[in-house]
Order: sequence, then C-alpha cells, then structure tokens
Amino acid sequence: MGHSRQRRIEEIVVHEVALFAALFVVALVQTALLPRPFDVPLNLILLLAVCHGLIAGATSAARWAFYGGLALDLCAMTFAGMHALALLTGVIVSTVLVSRLSRENWLVPILGVAIGAFLYHAVYALLLTLLVAPIDFEGYALAALLPDTLIALIPALPLYLVFRWNEDRVRRRVPVDV
Repeated sequence: MGHSRQRRIEEIVVHEVALFAALFVVALVQTALLPRPFDVPLNLILLLAVCHGLIAGATSAARWAFYGGLALDLCAMTFAGMHALALLTGVIVSTVLVSRLSRENWLVPILGVAIGAFLYHAVYALLLTLLVAPIDFEGYALAALLPDTLIALIPALPLYLVFRWNEDRVRRRVPVDV
C-alpha cells in the first residue's frame, strides 16, 4: 500500500502526447493570437518551461522545453529543432542554476526567466547564424533579446506563484508557522 503503482506504457504515451498537444496550443496562441507590444511577442513557452522547471526539476522542464520548442518550430516554420535546442539550453541551465535557491525567494522566477531568456536568445542567434544566414548580434540583442527578456519578466512572478500554489495543493503540504 505504501508503494506507488508503476504506470503502464500506454499511460505514459498518452500523458506525453497530451503534454505536447497542450504546449502546441500554447505555441499557436503565442505565435498567432497574443498581442505584440512594441512588436515583441511574449515567449510563453519559455516562461512556462522555466517556471515549471523551478518547481518540478530539470528533467520535467527539459520535456516541456523540448515539446514546446518543437511546437514553436512547427508554428514558426523554422528548421526542426532550432527553438527546441535553444529552449532546452535556456531552460535546463537556468533551472539547474536557480533551483539551488530557496523556493520561497521571490527573486527565483525573475532570475530564472532572465537567465533562460538570455541563453535561449544566445543559442537561437547562434543557430540562425550557422544554419540560415549571418546576423548582426548587436542588433539582435537590442531588437529581440532585451525586449523579449523584459516582457517575459513581467508575468514571471505571478506564474511562478501559481505553479508553486498548485504544487503545494497537489502535494497537500500544510505551511508550518514558526
């Protein structure tokens, strides 16, 4: 009774397909429906993957980043794997670096999203240069990296608090007052 039952392969496959489908819908919303203040879209996939990774760990965050990156590649019609590789790098590194801090610290999601967005754009710009055409890194940093990072920082804390609240609710943790 104390051990958890092992999940069957069919349950795992259905769970992974449902996760990909949900992230594909988020990628569609991100690329087609969200408003673009100052012509900069909010990178929802990065935001969701980093905040989820800070709660659930790097392994789960890597799955979210990979599926979300493939969904972005499909929606943006880029080479398969460009967004996925950039998201994996940004999400895993930021999750591993920032997860050492206390979950109660409100700077955790802001720092995690800032590191993740910087690495995502750095890797994506490098892949664009290697696979598509050389780009102006300074112009890319001013036109894409900086505005995208600043816009992603706005909802980082509220989204992280929702993820943390949900994790505490699912785990039925009771806060201890000292």
